[in-house]
Amino acid sequence: VVGFFATLLALAAFHSIVVSGQFEFDRLQRRLENGHERAQVLRAEVARLESPSRILEVANGRLGMVFPPARVYLASVALDDRLTTLAAPEGDPFSGSTR
Repeated sequence: VVGFFATLLALAAFHSIVVSGQFEFDRLQRRLENGHERAQVLRAEVARLESPSRILEVANGRLGMVFPPARVYLASVALDDRLTTLAAPEGDPFSGSTR
């Protein structure tokens, strides 16, 4: 009789461990599903923010950038042309103002 009750007590303890493990598993499963949903939302947000139309809209609107009326190409100095020297800049070229 004592062995029977000891067995029942052991089964009850084992059952409580299984139930608590199942609760933990369910909680982790919900966290994983929430993480997948959050990742999907963030991927959609990244795609929206990286779209060329949105970048153009922000550049024109908030940043005030416009397309130039014409492209201007600058001539470069050939590296092997040792006779041509470049003139030194006048004033501070990094000040943003010209003299």
